Amino acid sequence: MNDLAQDLTDLRKRIQHDRDDDASLHALGAVLAQRGEYGRSFIFYRAAAFCRPQNVKYLCSCAAAALSLGLADDAKWYVDKALATDPNYGEAWQIRGELYLDTFAQPDEALRSYIKAIELVPDDLKNYQSAARCLWSGKAHPAADARVTVAIPSALDSLKVERGMAMALAEEGFYEEAIAMLHNILGRRPDDPTSIRRLAELYTGLRDWSAAQFWFEKGIAVGKDPMVVIGYLLHWSRLGDFERARRVYRSHMQGENFESILGPASCRWQGQDIRGKTLRLNAGDIYFGDALQFGRFARVAKQAGARVTLQAPKRLRSLARTMEGVDSVVAPHDPASETAFHASAFWLMYMLDIPIAEMIGKAPYLQAPSDLCTEWGKRIPSTSGINVGIVWRGSPYLIRDRFGKRSMALEDLRILASIPHCTLYSLQCGEGRAELRNANPPFPAIDLAPDLPNTAAAIEALDLVVTIDTSIAHLAGALGKRTFLMLPYNACFRWMMNRDDTPWYPAIRLFRQTRPGVWSDVVNAIVRALS
Repeated sequence: MNDLAQDLTDLRKRIQHDRDDDASLHALGAVLAQRGEYGRSFIFYRAAAFCRPQNVKYLCSCAAAALSLGLADDAKWYVDKALATDPNYGEAWQIRGELYLDTFAQPDEALRSYIKAIELVPDDLKNYQSAARCLWSGKAHPAADARVTVAIPSALDSLKVERGMAMALAEEGFYEEAIAMLHNILGRRPDDPTSIRRLAELYTGLRDWSAAQFWFEKGIAVGKDPMVVIGYLLHWSRLGDFERARRVYRSHMQGENFESILGPASCRWQGQDIRGKTLRLNAGDIYFGDALQFGRFARVAKQAGARVTLQAPKRLRSLARTMEGVDSVVAPHDPASETAFHASAFWLMYMLDIPIAEMIGKAPYLQAPSDLCTEWGKRIPSTSGINVGIVWRGSPYLIRDRFGKRSMALEDLRILASIPHCTLYSLQCGEGRAELRNANPPFPAIDLAPDLPNTAAAIEALDLVVTIDTSIAHLAGALGKRTFLMLPYNACFRWMMNRDDTPWYPAIRLFRQTRPGVWSDVVNAIVRALS
């Protein structure tokens, strides 16, 4: 049993013994939040706060959980109560700033909160970044630097202020301005590891590969930031040079600094004899796309003679069981039978000596449930034209960054409906469904919104999937369904560069933005391909 599963079991026993054990109630909420079960974590946070209504830490946990669930009024109530209890609690001011900036759209009030948070917790760079974003309000302006400098108390560390401004500029998609500010910092602090890593990442977003390589190597030479090493490894993977990426892994990703990422070396599978042993292979804890893409490596471990327990998000378990080489599937933090080895599926690409092409194998390597395929074959009847599934919105990650933002507006896809004999089906889930329901004029797509096993079966019944970079792209690719994948200008490393195909999924065709943040060229190219 892993540590989190053991914690969960122990905490439940304590609470059953004493339902007013506020420390255990709060700890259980934290464990559930780590599992991604935010709704349930909020329940236990509230129970802890009910037992100890003056505990500011508990109140802040409730506020943060409510904010993550979109419960703005609840978040405000808890954060106001926390600040009434202790007006000098930095985390409460930080949560209040986030609430007023991103939910209530009151940047001036948010700025007041972030300035207070900076005064109380001067080492947290995120507060400087958020304070700068309050002043820019989504627009780069020559006077913005001066406004931030005036607003933030001069007694604070000017390096942190500038770093925060640079990070805010990057988050808003103003890469060139952020780069100039980072160069200014490095002119005074040439070995500042945070600024070096951000420069390497921003030059990657601008597709300046030589500059990105220079700053990644500079960061490795400074040697204070493990994320620089990972960024450099992904840099070579993005360029398709997996052997160079493997050399980076083997020469730099060693020692205690990386055990939190790779797991303890003592029981990590790195290609040693595993015949007759059990391997717990972590395909992904949170993101469905990662688990769908890298779960295929169970086949590699099975061929080496292991009994493979695949760890994947709970909602993927039934589909993951159909992957070649998988003997059993567990959700993150679930107990499993005793294992001799563990490994992260993603890092096997770099740990093992097997050629990458051989490891990747061929799609399809996933199967939709046969009974559901029969059902969806009836619900999506064949026509003389083409049935197309569409997805336009993913997680809110990088929502402001015009270089890296993966989601698009539903309206950007309306032109697909003008293609003769093309019937659109929405595979969208989450917030994007409201966009479909509220479209005016109505958007001509049939809303399916099934769970993942039903989505897989629906995809099998379609002729084509058109999607942004989200888990549905990986699901369709794993099923071997013909897919048109729309990528932002600064696409994820896994899609590499300067190609419209991908070795991961032979049935996927890539359509890339030619201008940052502009989807019209991508959609028009898809219309031409379909027409």
